Amino acid sequence: MRAEQGRIAYALTLINDFSRAKHRNMGFPRIGEAAVVDGMIDRVKDPTKQSQGWASLCGPAAFLYCLLNTHPEQYVKYVIDLYLTGKARIGSLKVEPSVDCRYYRPPSDRIAPVDWIALASLRDSENTTLTYSSVDDTAAGITLPHSLAHWFSAAGFSGVRNDTNLVHRKGRKEVENFKQEADLFRWVCLFINTNLLYPAKQTRKSIFPDHWAVVEQAPRIANGSVSLTVYSWGSLIAIPEVGALSIDDLTKNFYGVVSAKPT
Repeated sequence: MRAEQGRIAYALTLINDFSRAKHRNMGFPRIGEAAVVDGMIDRVKDPTKQSQGWASLCGPAAFLYCLLNTHPEQYVKYVIDLYLTGKARIGSLKVEPSVDCRYYRPPSDRIAPVDWIALASLRDSENTTLTYSSVDDTAAGITLPHSLAHWFSAAGFSGVRNDTNLVHRKGRKEVENFKQEADLFRWVCLFINTNLLYPAKQTRKSIFPDHWAVVEQAPRIANGSVSLTVYSWGSLIAIPEVGALSIDDLTKNFYGVVSAKPT
């Protein structure tokens, strides 16, 4: 689901106006403006360019991928406000990362500067004890389902649904349910174990979820098997790479969904 061309054009205009204006970077002083401008342009034109890189930021990446594809102008305003002031809003969602997060200089070979600003700020702003101030921070980067559902609701998405479990895997019924949601052009974020993204591991049974991926195309289900494409780690990934995966095998690494209707 890509945004209307008018929204994309407006988002690019906002970036152009930002790049031409004179201002002080009060939000992320150790990140250069040129990298932020180039990064925003790339992501507005192709949202799959957004990537968590080496950071444990799959939850923010899933949410902001949906926002980029729905309201790219809101994404741009969000990043610009963070860069200039260190705080921003998306609808009623308030984002204000810690000083440690804002003064971190992310290694460009591990995460793009614009993705650090957008993704790390959102994650860090939600934390009450741990700060997210390095790509090596793991625990502080974890996004639980209720947080992802809250982001969608606060950002103005409608019909937000959280059908997940932190311990027990979901089954065939839930797979069929999320297919129906994707068919209705709802955003569907899968709560999975990363085994599902690797051909050599897809049939291994996991014991806990550790990743979020966004359904890019409605799954195809036939004869007890399923195939689908998801966004994760800055690319579109076919599950499986060739043919179809049995639904029973998919459910070995499937812990539910958070879904929402774009507005």
